[in-house]
Order: sequence, then structure tokens, then C-alpha cells
Amino acid sequence: MSLIPAEQLKQLFSVDAKFYHAEIENKTILMRREARIRRNGAYTARADAVIVMINPSNCAQAGETANSAHNAEWISTNPNPTQYQLMNLMERQGWNLVTLVNLSDICEGNMGKFKVIENQFNRAGVAHSLFQERNVEEREALLGSADQLIFAWGSSTVAKRLAAEFGLFRNGQAESPYEHAIAWMAAEKGFPRHPKPATVADRIIWLDQMEALL
Repeated sequence: MSLIPAEQLKQLFSVDAKFYHAEIENKTILMRREARIRRNGAYTARADAVIVMINPSNCAQAGETANSAHNAEWISTNPNPTQYQLMNLMERQGWNLVTLVNLSDICEGNMGKFKVIENQFNRAGVAHSLFQERNVEEREALLGSADQLIFAWGSSTVAKRLAAEFGLFRNGQAESPYEHAIAWMAAEKGFPRHPKPATVADRIIWLDQMEALL
């Protein structure tokens, strides 16, 4: 089975997200609490899956943002390549709604810069992740609003550290209460594979493996 072209996927699905700002050490940091991929014309409050990755993308489209995650509103965004890959999975599974969350809300793709910002949050005692304990009620509500939980953050050492630190995943296994999470593992290195490998052939393999796991 081949990948569905992006132009076709854009006719089938839409993406929106919740952005907010955090004030840390006199700096304004752009954050994203969650995003969702919804099948056009489908109306459902319950997600088919929550997918956990490392940290947000699509942040350039934030526009006006709230001053906290609780006040953030849904903003329409353009899909990125990883989200197109997840749309392919949704089409295979017949899913209508997927929620995307991250090990950290910090909108910074450069891992060196990310660690600097993360340290600023830690010094200030401010949460930057849904998976930190001060966000337990919101986390439980969000994870409870979907039928499946999928881990897919990839090989980053930062992701591996955060997943262990927040009690999600350690030594190649999901921890309690996340034992039900589904992941296609890179067994030799002990991390859940990212949805979008470098090559088209590997992306199809990821979809095939996830389809078998689901």
C-alpha cells in the first residue's frame, strides 16, 4: 500500500492546535499544549487515539495566543509532514479524530536551544509538560478522552530522558499507568519509533507495523 498524496489528505482532514505563552526569566516562550487532526465532516468528542511525540511543530502559525494552557483556544494550522503521515494511519484505521500531545509544550525544534529553555522552566519551578505532576487532572482527562494511547517520540536522547523523568517509559518499556500504550519499538535501542522516518519506504513500513499493532 502506498502513501496518500498530501493534496488528497488535505481534502480529507484538517489540523488545529492550542497555543499559549509562558513568561520565564523575563522572556516570552511560545508553547503548544495539544493539536488535533480531524476528519472533515466528522463530529465526535471522543478521539480515536492520543499520540505522544517529543515537542511541538507548526508553531509559526500560532497567531494570537493565550497567557496559559487553560485559556488557549483552537487555531487552524497547516499540516506538516509528520501530520500527513498520521493522516495516512487514520485513513487506514478509519479514524475520525486524533489528539497530538508532547513530552514538552516548548516550541523549539533545536534540541540545544530546547535544553536551555527547559532549564529556565526548571529553575523557575514552572511546568512545561502535560506529564508533569502539577498537570495531573488535565492529563487524566485528556488521556481518558481517547480509545488508544500511542507512544511515538523517536530516538532523541532528550525524549528518552523526559519520558523516564515523567514516568512514562524506562528501559524499553512503558511504566504504570501507561502499560496499555502502543508503540512500534526500536528494540535494540529501546525507544518508540517516530511516525515519519526519512524514506517513503520506511514510512510505509511504520504504517504497516502500527496497523498490525492496532
